Amino acid sequence: MFARWRDRVRTVPRYMKLLLAFGVLIGAVPVLALGLYSYYTASGDVEQKMKISTGQVLLQTQMRVEQMMKTLELTAMQYANSPQVTAALNGPLDVTDFTRVRNLYTGLYNLQTLSGMSGGYLVGTEHDWVMSFTSVTPLAQSPLARQLEQYAKRPNNLFWDIEPIAGSGGSGEMAAGVGADGGADTIRMVYKLPILPFTQQPKGFLIIEMLKSGFRSLLAADPERTGEVYALSREGADFLNMLDDPDGEYERINRRIAEAVSRPGASTGFLTEEVGGRKTIFSYRGSAYNGLIYVSEVSLEQLTRQTRKIAVATVVVCSAILAVVGILALLASRRMYSPIRRLAEFTKAVQIGETGGRDEFSSMEERFRTLFSTGQQMKQQMQGQFTQLNEFLMLKLFAGQLSERDFAYRSELYGFPSGWKRLAVLTLQIDTLHDTRYREEDKELLLFAIHNMVSELVPSGHRFSPVLLDQSQVTLITSELEDEAELRSYVHRYAEHIRAKVYEYLQVQVSIGVSRPFAKPTEAVRAYREGLEALNSRLLWGGGIIVHYGDVRTERGGAAAAAFAQLKAAEERLAKALKSDDPGKAVPLFDDYMTEIAERHIGANEYPILLMQLVARLYQVVQESGGHVHEVLGERGSYRQLMKRSTPDDIAEWFKRDLLGPIVDFLNRQAESQGVGIVARIVRLVEERYDRDITLEGIAEELHFHPVYLSRVFKKERGVTFSDYLAEYRMNVAKEWLETTTLRLSEIAEKLNYSNTTAFIRIFRKVVGMTPGQYRERCRQP
Repeated sequence: MFARWRDRVRTVPRYMKLLLAFGVLIGAVPVLALGLYSYYTASGDVEQKMKISTGQVLLQTQMRVEQMMKTLELTAMQYANSPQVTAALNGPLDVTDFTRVRNLYTGLYNLQTLSGMSGGYLVGTEHDWVMSFTSVTPLAQSPLARQLEQYAKRPNNLFWDIEPIAGSGGSGEMAAGVGADGGADTIRMVYKLPILPFTQQPKGFLIIEMLKSGFRSLLAADPERTGEVYALSREGADFLNMLDDPDGEYERINRRIAEAVSRPGASTGFLTEEVGGRKTIFSYRGSAYNGLIYVSEVSLEQLTRQTRKIAVATVVVCSAILAVVGILALLASRRMYSPIRRLAEFTKAVQIGETGGRDEFSSMEERFRTLFSTGQQMKQQMQGQFTQLNEFLMLKLFAGQLSERDFAYRSELYGFPSGWKRLAVLTLQIDTLHDTRYREEDKELLLFAIHNMVSELVPSGHRFSPVLLDQSQVTLITSELEDEAELRSYVHRYAEHIRAKVYEYLQVQVSIGVSRPFAKPTEAVRAYREGLEALNSRLLWGGGIIVHYGDVRTERGGAAAAAFAQLKAAEERLAKALKSDDPGKAVPLFDDYMTEIAERHIGANEYPILLMQLVARLYQVVQESGGHVHEVLGERGSYRQLMKRSTPDDIAEWFKRDLLGPIVDFLNRQAESQGVGIVARIVRLVEERYDRDITLEGIAEELHFHPVYLSRVFKKERGVTFSDYLAEYRMNVAKEWLETTTLRLSEIAEKLNYSNTTAFIRIFRKVVGMTPGQYRERCRQP
């Protein structure tokens, strides 16, 4: 039988053998490539889906934990701010005060109803008492006192202690007053009381304890689907004791995860490590709210089980396809005996797997029809994108990225207007959304609506495609006019028509800057800048205007210098009013400042510079008063918000609402709350360091205040300057030594940190009215 098969093979024509081999080859290579591609793509998809799934689980876990913590914080804050707690912190407390103790217990028991809570304590540090769920005891007898000293030093009034010191607290300890080991299995939420203002010497504390087992239950997940989930502290410690890590492998991996999360912009990610001899993917997610890191551990074995099935299925399918390819190649090669039939079968072989017509020509006809249909669809898609192509060309023109020749070619290709003689650019901007029904985030949508309106209001034959550029709507207008006056009137009519229609339909006030006429399209870059410069005139004339670049002028020379000097003086008057006892005078002085700017005819280019200088001076007032600009004013009082204002009314409103208002409130609070305390601290430092080199600048740096602010507060509270007070205190010490000791004048001067005896004698005479020697003689007289 084998010899007969060999003889049949030898009788097959050589061309048929080559065609058969060719058919098998062209079928096998794509199938094998497709099989390999499918396998690796599917494997990658499985891994990617696993990462996405674990990421979603970590996010859900984070949200669940943080929701629980926020709920507990809010409930505890309501209790801490209650009148009974506030009153209790201001006095002693013991079990004999039955009414107050019962009211306080009621609040604590209400907190105990929260899920996972194991203990709660209200501590009055000033009056030495601690109240738990079961008792009221002196603070000095509680082991919690040592931990409270550490809590008082922390900068925040509210924080979570995820790893309390073992033996420092716990429900059993606080109830019985003995050193129960309650801290190691709990997590604490600590409130310093009162909550405001922030202080390192609180009147008391509200401490809520939760069992770590409650946290562990929040981290539960499906190990088969997303792997094991656990949580780490900010330093990478397994504070919930969820990991079995005798060899320290998890400790090393957790440190790497903590280091990765600490980098900017790397709060989430993946890490592949080997644990216990098997490769594992660690997905992690850091929380900006509480600093915890949530980690999911998934073994690669879970992935390989799925990819192994994919590999088997791919091999089976590819083998079947290869078998089919071989059979079809064999059948096709038998029929390719003539050139025409060989061509038909070759075409059929290329389209293996497709259904054709009744014969080879019908199949080729159907293929050509399909190609023609596809071509028509592509043409329709190109027509739909024609508008975007036009706008893209105009954006390149305004960016200066097109040459004269290139623009002429594309302009003809895209059907832009032709035969024009002069061009002009209209630059439109929204003045303000204040006192309208729109919000600031609606600005881009409004610009898009205005963009569509301009496309309809200006005929296509009189303009190129309008575009949106930054925060402006820009239109290149064409004209056949040569006369400058007629061209100006022609462009102005379009601008007026656009402005009126925008206000009619959108009730939004806009301004339009008009460039100078030009002839070359490549000059559109300069014309666009001219339109923006013309719009700067809104700072002087207000909004809702149409400004031609040729009408804009800038004041220069000696008159401008004199105007700036006057404005500088007005600026200093405003700053002085803020630092005075009545900062409420600042708003009328600011109105005078704005009136001064309007009367001095300051140029549009200098206007923003003056306003920024005024803002900087107001920032300086805040700093000199012991405040931080960002804390006092926030984002609403930043330079960026000023730059968004484009009309005098809008600018004045911003100054009064978001700048002067918060500054005045801050200065009033500072004057009411800080003066006495700051002066007391300065006096104490003088009493402690009078024999050393002590200056107001050094004290200001130590107390974190501006020296000018400290000088003003000290003079207001004490009635004398700091230097006079220091000199008087030292002279009082010198008088005591002159009366009670036999120290020489040079020794006294040295002890009081004077550089020489002459300086000491001069100051003593100025303060006491006589020399030190005369004072000592008078004291020795009977």
